[in-house]
Amino acid sequence: MASIAKRPNGKWRARYRDDTGREHSRHFPRKVDAQRWLDSVTADVVTGRYIDPNAGKTTFATFADGWLASQTTDPSTREATEVRLRVHLLPTFGAMELRAIRPSTVQAWLRGRSETCSPRYVRTQLATLSAIMTAAVDDGLIVRNPCASSSVRPPSLPSNRVEPWSREQVAEVVAAHPDRFRAVPLVAAACGLRQGEVFGLRVEDVDFLRRRVLVRQQVKLVGNRQLFGPPKGGREREVPLPDVLALALSEHLRERPARQVTLPWREPGGEDRAAMLVFTSRESNALDRNYYNRHVWKPSLIAAGAEPSRANGMHALRHHYASVLLDGGVSIRAVADYLGHADPGFTLRTYAHLMPQAEDRARTVVDASLGPRADSVRTGEVTP
Repeated sequence: MASIAKRPNGKWRARYRDDTGREHSRHFPRKVDAQRWLDSVTADVVTGRYIDPNAGKTTFATFADGWLASQTTDPSTREATEVRLRVHLLPTFGAMELRAIRPSTVQAWLRGRSETCSPRYVRTQLATLSAIMTAAVDDGLIVRNPCASSSVRPPSLPSNRVEPWSREQVAEVVAAHPDRFRAVPLVAAACGLRQGEVFGLRVEDVDFLRRRVLVRQQVKLVGNRQLFGPPKGGREREVPLPDVLALALSEHLRERPARQVTLPWREPGGEDRAAMLVFTSRESNALDRNYYNRHVWKPSLIAAGAEPSRANGMHALRHHYASVLLDGGVSIRAVADYLGHADPGFTLRTYAHLMPQAEDRARTVVDASLGPRADSVRTGEVTP
């Protein structure tokens, strides 16, 4: 029910009831303004676009807490999201009502974040904020997501071109590893596995007969607890097993037989899963990322004359693997599959600059196809 009435003070009062029966009203100096507002509200109710003006009074902190609790992501992703909320979002937006968060508010926050965080991480923070505000729109608490405004401009990403290690650099880092762990970096360099996937490699996943490695699980670290979980994105895959790695793994397993390790699956408190792991610690536990990086990887880098930096993390071995495949003419589609990338376009954007030979191949192919015919332009003779 909606109506307009003139008040004793000369103003016009427009009122309506929403679909819950709650009454809302506003006062206007002119009847035409009251009617225009009432028509707009009525149209929103009829078309399903209506938003209760009081709904957006919920604070960002309250809504974000419920949003985080409802997420079905894996524990490590949830933990990283919680950190972004607590450290980067709540100090600015926590006490604000959802309806008070404007595009200008978001842009001012982005500017401040850009002074202390890397552009890529600022974009990750913005993605989290946008996901929360989109959920608020879907729940009918606000009309639109302020993060989606054209005036909100995240920082540009620097063009960090991947510069893969040479074969000599890889060999030096592998050789600098203690005997017990020397095959660990070799798996990453020869098959492109992520660090957690190497740590979670089971004996049964190394198919020596068919010369392939099955990537079926990884060891994850959530807080201070180790877990077994599926590969990143849940994408299991098969990777060719090179002879050099097959020999190295055979020797490794001969000297250090696989050990059974039991860890929760996917999340703390999850069902325990036992696995015969190729690589274990001296205590027969799964390799710990923090221990390995600090006490094995970093000293090996220093011994090999490489700088112990973020760019020289174990992920550098995946870049080397991709560069070797591309240099050998392996297709982008195949490289993406072996690396576990869901989008071959991502693989192409990351490694396209490592394929300079593509230009030479293109010239050679076109010359072979059109060269004789193109000569007719110069000589005037038509070549059949």
